[in-house]
Amino acid sequence: LLDFHFAAMERRRDPYDGKTQTLLEMVKKYHGTYSKSEVESYFEFECTAVASVPAPAPKASNEIEGLRQWLKEKGRERQFDQVSSWCEENGAVLLEEVQENWDEILAELKDLPSSEAAPAELPSIAGLEEWLEELGLEEYLEDVLEWCGENQVQRLKQIQAKWDDILQDLKLKTAKAELPGKKVSVQVLVGKWQGTYLAHVLNVTDAGIRIKHLEDDFEETLPLDALGGGKYRLEPVDSDEEDETPQVQDLLWKGRLSVEIGSGAGLELRWVKLGYAVDQVNPKPGQKDLSPGDVILWINGMLLIGFDEDTVTERFAEAFAHGAPLLIGKLSTLMKHQLQEVEDAVKKLI
Repeated sequence: LLDFHFAAMERRRDPYDGKTQTLLEMVKKYHGTYSKSEVESYFEFECTAVASVPAPAPKASNEIEGLRQWLKEKGRERQFDQVSSWCEENGAVLLEEVQENWDEILAELKDLPSSEAAPAELPSIAGLEEWLEELGLEEYLEDVLEWCGENQVQRLKQIQAKWDDILQDLKLKTAKAELPGKKVSVQVLVGKWQGTYLAHVLNVTDAGIRIKHLEDDFEETLPLDALGGGKYRLEPVDSDEEDETPQVQDLLWKGRLSVEIGSGAGLELRWVKLGYAVDQVNPKPGQKDLSPGDVILWINGMLLIGFDEDTVTERFAEAFAHGAPLLIGKLSTLMKHQLQEVEDAVKKLI
Protein backbone atom coordinates (compact mmCIF):
# COMPACT_ATOMS: atom_id res chain seq x y z
CA LEU A 1 0.00 0.00 0.00
CA LEU A 2 2.64 2.50 1.06
CA ASP A 3 4.91 1.60 -1.82
CA PHE A 4 2.06 2.32 -4.25
CA HIS A 5 1.68 5.79 -2.76
CA PHE A 6 5.40 6.50 -3.07
CA ALA A 7 5.72 4.98 -6.53
CA ALA A 8 2.69 6.89 -7.80
CA MET A 9 4.30 10.11 -6.58
CA GLU A 10 7.73 9.35 -8.03
CA ARG A 11 8.79 11.14 -11.21
CA ARG A 12 11.37 9.78 -13.67
CA ARG A 13 12.97 11.17 -16.84
CA ASP A 14 11.99 9.41 -20.08
CA PRO A 15 15.19 8.99 -22.15
CA TYR A 16 13.09 9.03 -25.34
CA ASP A 17 11.89 12.63 -25.03
CA GLY A 18 13.64 13.89 -21.89
CA LYS A 19 10.36 14.65 -20.11
CA THR A 20 9.94 14.02 -16.38
CA GLN A 21 6.76 12.10 -15.59
CA THR A 22 5.08 9.79 -13.08
CA LEU A 23 4.39 6.17 -13.96
CA LEU A 24 0.70 6.91 -14.51
CA GLU A 25 1.50 9.83 -16.80
CA MET A 26 3.85 7.61 -18.81
CA VAL A 27 1.28 4.82 -19.07
CA LYS A 28 -1.19 7.31 -20.54
CA LYS A 29 1.44 8.70 -22.92
CA TYR A 30 2.23 5.27 -24.38
CA HIS A 31 -1.33 3.93 -24.27
CA GLY A 32 -2.08 2.06 -27.48
CA THR A 33 1.62 1.68 -28.26
CA TYR A 34 2.88 -0.44 -25.36
CA SER A 35 1.14 -2.53 -22.71
CA LYS A 36 0.99 -1.36 -19.10
CA SER A 37 3.49 -4.02 -17.98
CA GLU A 38 5.93 -2.96 -20.73
CA VAL A 39 5.68 0.67 -19.63
CA GLU A 40 6.14 -0.29 -15.98
CA SER A 41 9.31 -2.22 -16.84
CA TYR A 42 10.56 0.67 -19.01
CA PHE A 43 9.81 3.15 -16.19
CA GLU A 44 11.70 1.10 -13.60
CA PHE A 45 14.76 -0.01 -15.57
CA GLU A 46 15.26 2.57 -18.37
CA CYS A 47 14.02 5.87 -16.95
CA THR A 48 16.23 7.91 -14.64
CA ALA A 49 14.97 8.65 -11.12
CA VAL A 50 14.74 12.36 -10.38
CA ALA A 51 16.01 13.30 -6.94
CA SER A 52 13.55 15.31 -4.93
CA VAL A 53 15.14 16.88 -1.90
CA PRO A 54 12.89 19.73 -0.82
CA ALA A 55 14.69 22.97 -0.15
CA PRO A 56 13.59 25.08 2.80
CA ALA A 57 11.24 27.92 1.99
CA PRO A 58 13.18 31.13 1.38
CA LYS A 59 12.89 33.69 4.12
CA ALA A 60 11.75 37.11 3.05
CA SER A 61 14.41 39.76 3.51
CA ASN A 62 12.00 41.98 5.49
CA GLU A 63 10.52 39.19 7.60
CA ILE A 64 10.49 40.00 11.31
CA GLU A 65 12.64 37.53 13.20
CA GLY A 66 10.57 35.17 15.34
CA LEU A 67 7.21 36.37 13.99
CA ARG A 68 6.31 33.22 12.10
CA GLN A 69 7.03 30.96 15.10
CA TRP A 70 5.17 33.28 17.50
CA LEU A 71 2.07 33.27 15.28
CA LYS A 72 2.25 29.48 15.05
CA GLU A 73 2.27 29.22 18.84
CA LYS A 74 -0.86 31.39 18.96
CA GLY A 75 -2.62 29.33 16.26
CA ARG A 76 -2.42 32.24 13.80
CA GLU A 77 0.22 30.98 11.35
CA ARG A 78 -2.25 31.20 8.45
CA GLN A 79 -2.45 34.95 9.00
CA PHE A 80 1.28 35.56 8.65
CA ASP A 81 0.85 37.55 5.42
CA GLN A 82 -1.87 39.75 6.96
CA VAL A 83 0.24 40.47 10.04
CA SER A 84 3.30 41.16 7.88
CA SER A 85 1.26 43.65 5.83
CA TRP A 86 0.21 45.43 9.02
CA CYS A 87 3.87 45.63 10.08
CA GLU A 88 4.89 47.16 6.75
CA GLU A 89 2.07 49.70 6.85
CA ASN A 90 2.85 50.72 10.43
CA GLY A 91 6.63 50.54 10.32
CA ALA A 92 6.96 47.69 12.82
CA VAL A 93 10.29 45.90 12.54
CA LEU A 94 10.53 44.02 15.85
CA LEU A 95 8.52 41.15 17.30
CA GLU A 96 8.07 43.16 20.50
CA GLU A 97 6.20 45.85 18.51
CA VAL A 98 3.80 43.24 17.18
CA GLN A 99 3.21 41.87 20.67
CA GLU A 100 2.62 45.36 22.15
CA ASN A 101 0.07 46.19 19.44
CA TRP A 102 -1.53 42.73 19.21
CA ASP A 103 -5.03 43.90 20.27
CA GLU A 104 -5.00 46.54 17.53
CA ILE A 105 -3.78 44.01 14.97
CA LEU A 106 -6.50 41.54 16.00
CA ALA A 107 -9.15 44.18 15.47
CA GLU A 108 -7.99 44.67 11.91
CA LEU A 109 -7.70 40.98 11.05
CA LYS A 110 -10.66 39.59 9.14
CA ASP A 111 -10.98 36.58 11.42
CA LEU A 112 -12.12 35.48 14.86
CA PRO A 113 -11.33 37.97 17.67
CA SER A 114 -10.00 35.33 20.08
CA SER A 115 -6.28 34.60 20.45
CA GLU A 116 -6.79 31.02 19.27
CA ALA A 117 -8.09 30.79 15.72
CA ALA A 118 -10.67 28.15 14.87
CA PRO A 119 -9.67 25.67 12.15
CA ALA A 120 -9.91 27.43 8.80
CA GLU A 121 -11.97 25.96 6.00
CA LEU A 122 -9.90 24.19 3.41
CA PRO A 123 -9.41 26.26 0.26
CA SER A 124 -11.02 25.31 -3.03
CA ILE A 125 -8.58 25.19 -5.94
CA ALA A 126 -9.86 24.85 -9.48
CA GLY A 127 -8.59 21.80 -11.34
CA LEU A 128 -6.79 20.26 -8.36
CA GLU A 129 -9.13 17.30 -7.86
CA GLU A 130 -8.99 16.36 -11.55
CA TRP A 131 -5.20 16.67 -11.63
CA LEU A 132 -4.81 14.41 -8.59
CA GLU A 133 -7.13 11.85 -10.22
CA GLU A 134 -4.81 11.79 -13.24
CA LEU A 135 -1.91 11.01 -10.89
CA GLY A 136 -3.91 8.33 -9.08
CA LEU A 137 -3.65 10.34 -5.84
CA GLU A 138 -7.22 11.60 -5.47
CA GLU A 139 -7.42 10.23 -1.93
CA TYR A 140 -4.87 12.87 -0.93
CA LEU A 141 -7.05 15.82 -1.97
CA GLU A 142 -7.77 16.91 1.61
CA ASP A 143 -4.10 16.58 2.59
CA VAL A 144 -2.97 18.66 -0.38
CA LEU A 145 -5.60 21.31 0.35
CA GLU A 146 -4.49 21.44 3.96
CA TRP A 147 -0.89 21.93 2.81
CA CYS A 148 -2.04 24.74 0.50
CA GLY A 149 -3.85 26.48 3.35
CA GLU A 150 -0.79 26.31 5.57
CA ASN A 151 1.50 27.63 2.81
CA GLN A 152 -0.78 30.28 1.25
CA VAL A 153 -0.94 28.42 -2.09
CA GLN A 154 -4.11 29.19 -4.05
CA ARG A 155 -3.59 28.07 -7.64
CA LEU A 156 -2.96 24.74 -9.38
CA LYS A 157 0.15 26.07 -11.10
CA GLN A 158 1.65 26.93 -7.72
CA ILE A 159 0.92 23.40 -6.50
CA GLN A 160 2.56 21.86 -9.56
CA ALA A 161 5.63 24.08 -9.10
CA LYS A 162 5.93 23.04 -5.45
CA TRP A 163 4.95 19.40 -6.02
CA ASP A 164 8.27 17.95 -4.81
CA ASP A 165 7.85 19.78 -1.48
CA ILE A 166 4.26 18.55 -1.15
CA LEU A 167 5.24 14.97 -1.96
CA GLN A 168 7.87 14.97 0.75
CA ASP A 169 5.31 16.18 3.30
CA LEU A 170 2.78 13.57 2.15
CA LYS A 171 5.35 10.78 2.37
CA LEU A 172 6.22 11.76 5.93
CA LYS A 173 2.57 12.13 6.98
CA THR A 174 1.61 8.79 5.42
CA ALA A 175 4.57 6.97 6.93
CA LYS A 176 3.93 8.39 10.42
CA ALA A 177 0.27 7.41 10.25
CA GLU A 178 0.61 3.90 8.80
CA LEU A 179 3.98 2.37 9.63
CA PRO A 180 5.10 2.50 13.29
CA GLY A 181 4.92 -0.99 14.82
CA LYS A 182 4.18 -2.67 11.48
CA LYS A 183 6.01 -5.57 9.85
CA VAL A 184 7.19 -4.55 6.37
CA SER A 185 8.82 -6.09 3.35
CA VAL A 186 11.81 -4.04 2.16
CA GLN A 187 13.16 -4.50 -1.35
CA VAL A 188 16.65 -3.13 -2.03
CA LEU A 189 16.80 -2.20 -5.72
CA VAL A 190 20.43 -1.14 -6.20
CA GLY A 191 23.83 -1.80 -4.68
CA LYS A 192 25.52 -4.79 -3.13
CA TRP A 193 22.58 -5.77 -0.89
CA GLN A 194 19.92 -6.10 -3.58
CA GLY A 195 17.12 -8.38 -2.48
CA THR A 196 14.12 -8.50 -0.17
CA TYR A 197 13.99 -8.76 3.60
CA LEU A 198 11.43 -8.37 6.39
CA ALA A 199 11.68 -5.76 9.13
CA HIS A 200 9.74 -4.11 11.95
CA VAL A 201 9.22 -0.34 11.81
CA LEU A 202 10.47 1.15 15.08
CA ASN A 203 9.49 4.76 14.40
CA VAL A 204 9.20 7.43 11.72
CA THR A 205 10.86 10.85 11.99
CA ASP A 206 11.83 13.64 9.60
CA ALA A 207 15.12 11.77 9.10
CA GLY A 208 13.33 8.71 7.69
CA ILE A 209 11.90 5.32 8.66
CA ARG A 210 13.76 3.51 11.43
CA ILE A 211 13.56 -0.28 10.97
CA LYS A 212 14.88 -3.41 12.62
CA HIS A 213 15.75 -6.39 10.38
CA LEU A 214 13.99 -9.55 11.48
CA GLU A 215 16.76 -11.78 10.13
CA ASP A 216 19.61 -10.38 12.27
CA ASP A 217 18.19 -7.51 14.44
CA PHE A 218 20.27 -4.94 12.52
CA GLU A 219 18.81 -1.42 12.75
CA GLU A 220 18.95 1.28 10.10
CA THR A 221 17.10 4.40 8.92
CA LEU A 222 15.68 4.47 5.38
CA PRO A 223 15.55 8.07 4.03
CA LEU A 224 12.13 8.98 2.67
CA ASP A 225 13.73 10.25 -0.55
CA ALA A 226 15.09 6.76 -1.25
CA LEU A 227 11.64 5.13 -1.11
CA GLY A 228 9.16 4.71 -3.92
CA GLY A 229 11.36 3.14 -6.58
CA GLY A 230 14.65 5.00 -6.24
CA LYS A 231 16.68 2.75 -3.96
CA TYR A 232 14.11 0.94 -1.81
CA ARG A 233 10.55 -0.28 -2.03
CA LEU A 234 8.64 -0.82 1.16
CA GLU A 235 5.28 -2.55 1.64
CA PRO A 236 3.42 -3.48 4.85
CA VAL A 237 3.11 -7.27 5.22
CA ASP A 238 -0.52 -8.35 5.17
CA SER A 239 -1.36 -10.74 8.02
CA ASP A 240 -3.66 -12.67 5.67
CA GLU A 241 -0.72 -13.09 3.28
CA GLU A 242 1.37 -14.56 6.11
CA ASP A 243 -1.44 -16.97 7.02
CA GLU A 244 -1.35 -18.35 3.47
CA THR A 245 2.37 -19.24 3.70
CA PRO A 246 2.99 -23.03 3.28
CA GLN A 247 4.10 -25.19 6.19
CA VAL A 248 7.78 -24.81 7.04
CA GLN A 249 8.66 -28.42 6.19
CA ASP A 250 7.37 -27.85 2.65
CA LEU A 251 9.79 -24.94 2.25
CA LEU A 252 12.98 -26.87 3.05
CA TRP A 253 15.18 -29.05 0.85
CA LYS A 254 18.31 -31.14 1.26
CA GLY A 255 21.57 -30.66 -0.62
CA ARG A 256 25.30 -31.14 -0.48
CA LEU A 257 28.22 -28.73 -0.26
CA SER A 258 30.82 -28.68 -3.03
CA VAL A 259 34.40 -27.88 -1.96
CA GLU A 260 37.57 -27.75 -4.09
CA ILE A 261 41.17 -27.33 -3.00
CA GLY A 262 42.25 -23.79 -3.80
CA SER A 263 38.79 -22.30 -4.37
CA GLY A 264 37.04 -23.63 -1.29
CA ALA A 265 33.24 -23.55 -1.49
CA GLY A 266 33.11 -20.28 -3.48
CA LEU A 267 30.40 -18.85 -1.24
CA GLU A 268 29.82 -15.42 0.25
CA LEU A 269 27.92 -16.07 3.48
CA ARG A 270 26.31 -13.76 6.03
CA TRP A 271 25.15 -14.55 9.56
CA VAL A 272 21.43 -14.34 10.27
CA LYS A 273 19.35 -15.73 13.12
CA LEU A 274 18.40 -18.74 10.96
CA GLY A 275 22.01 -19.67 10.18
CA TYR A 276 24.15 -18.65 7.19
CA ALA A 277 22.52 -16.61 4.42
CA VAL A 278 23.95 -17.11 0.93
CA ASP A 279 24.70 -13.74 -0.70
CA GLN A 280 26.82 -14.98 -3.62
CA VAL A 281 27.77 -18.26 -5.33
CA ASN A 282 30.94 -18.17 -7.42
CA PRO A 283 31.15 -20.19 -10.67
CA LYS A 284 33.99 -22.28 -9.24
CA PRO A 285 33.44 -24.83 -7.80
CA GLY A 286 29.71 -24.02 -8.17
CA GLN A 287 26.89 -25.16 -5.88
CA LYS A 288 24.05 -27.01 -7.59
CA ASP A 289 21.93 -26.95 -4.41
CA LEU A 290 22.53 -23.32 -3.35
CA SER A 291 21.57 -19.92 -4.80
CA PRO A 292 21.78 -16.31 -3.56
CA GLY A 293 18.90 -15.69 -1.16
CA ASP A 294 19.04 -19.19 0.36
CA VAL A 295 19.88 -19.87 3.99
CA ILE A 296 21.83 -22.86 5.32
CA LEU A 297 20.01 -24.08 8.43
CA TRP A 298 21.98 -27.27 9.16
CA ILE A 299 25.23 -28.77 7.90
CA ASN A 300 26.67 -32.24 8.50
CA GLY A 301 25.18 -32.74 11.97
CA MET A 302 25.50 -29.11 13.06
CA LEU A 303 22.34 -27.01 13.66
CA LEU A 304 22.92 -23.32 12.83
CA ILE A 305 19.57 -21.81 13.89
CA GLY A 306 19.38 -19.55 16.92
CA PHE A 307 23.10 -19.21 17.64
CA ASP A 308 25.14 -16.01 17.74
CA GLU A 309 27.51 -15.18 14.89
CA ASP A 310 30.67 -16.55 16.50
CA THR A 311 29.00 -19.87 17.34
CA VAL A 312 27.57 -20.28 13.84
CA THR A 313 31.02 -19.60 12.39
CA GLU A 314 32.58 -22.26 14.64
CA ARG A 315 29.90 -24.89 13.95
CA PHE A 316 30.02 -24.31 10.19
CA ALA A 317 33.82 -24.55 10.15
CA GLU A 318 33.75 -27.78 12.12
CA ALA A 319 31.26 -29.37 9.70
CA PHE A 320 32.80 -27.90 6.53
CA ALA A 321 33.76 -30.62 4.02
CA HIS A 322 33.23 -31.62 0.41
CA GLY A 323 29.93 -33.44 0.10
CA ALA A 324 28.71 -32.29 3.54
CA PRO A 325 24.90 -32.72 3.72
CA LEU A 326 22.89 -29.49 4.01
CA LEU A 327 19.36 -28.45 4.93
CA ILE A 328 18.39 -25.31 3.05
CA GLY A 329 15.48 -22.88 2.64
CA LYS A 330 14.66 -19.53 1.05
CA LEU A 331 15.48 -16.85 3.63
CA SER A 332 12.76 -14.32 2.70
CA THR A 333 10.06 -17.02 2.90
CA LEU A 334 11.24 -18.62 6.12
CA MET A 335 11.40 -15.22 7.85
CA LYS A 336 7.59 -15.11 7.67
CA HIS A 337 7.57 -17.91 10.25
CA GLN A 338 8.57 -17.88 13.91
CA LEU A 339 12.17 -18.90 14.62
CA GLN A 340 11.07 -21.78 16.87
CA GLU A 341 8.70 -23.05 14.20
CA VAL A 342 11.55 -23.25 11.68
CA GLU A 343 13.87 -24.91 14.19
CA ASP A 344 11.24 -27.57 15.02
CA ALA A 345 10.73 -28.33 11.32
CA VAL A 346 14.48 -28.68 10.77
CA LYS A 347 14.86 -31.10 13.70
CA LYS A 348 12.10 -33.28 12.27
CA LEU A 349 13.89 -33.56 8.96
CA ILE A 350 17.35 -34.34 10.34
